[in-house]
Amino acid sequence: MKTGLLKLTLKALTLGILLLAGAGNAAHAADAARKIAANDLLLIRVLNEPDMQAERKVSTDGKISYFLVGEIAVGGKSPSEVEKLITEILDRDYIINPQVSVEVKQYDAQYVTVAGQVGRPGRIEIPADHQIDVIEAIGAAGDFTRLANKKQIDLRRNRNGETTRYTYDQLQKLAQAGNRVMLEPGDVVTVAEGIF
Repeated sequence: MKTGLLKLTLKALTLGILLLAGAGNAAHAADAARKIAANDLLLIRVLNEPDMQAERKVSTDGKISYFLVGEIAVGGKSPSEVEKLITEILDRDYIINPQVSVEVKQYDAQYVTVAGQVGRPGRIEIPADHQIDVIEAIGAAGDFTRLANKKQIDLRRNRNGETTRYTYDQLQKLAQAGNRVMLEPGDVVTVAEGIF
């Protein structure tokens, strides 16, 4: 009986603290935008366990090592997914009702390349707080030159090497329909030269 009441009181107190602090609002807003990747720096905290606060850099194979938990795979997950994973492990074996927070303290820079008939061809950094689409990348590269062929925009995917050709009109229609062609790190966008 006392244990149940103590757990209920701890949960209520923890919930109140989290609500007052606004925990999760800013950190989790970016969850949908960008997943954890190699070389990102994570800040992990457990409420009322100051000795368990730690900064961990994600290894090139997408893993971190954390107190009591050991090595865990975090690459490709959102901060809230990592929170749940650590919470489950700690709750199962070590801490009663742990309140874990995970935030990305620093994202490693990620890039796409825009080549061909744009004002400033080269690498474009993907912002840490959101993904970019093909149209945004072309704009960040100085927009189309006067020689650009807007009917021949090639996107080569880094993950599989496949190339897809788009027209500027197609990209605009897809964006208006809510189906923007989002870029991933290492992708290459090439704008062909028009024949005049």
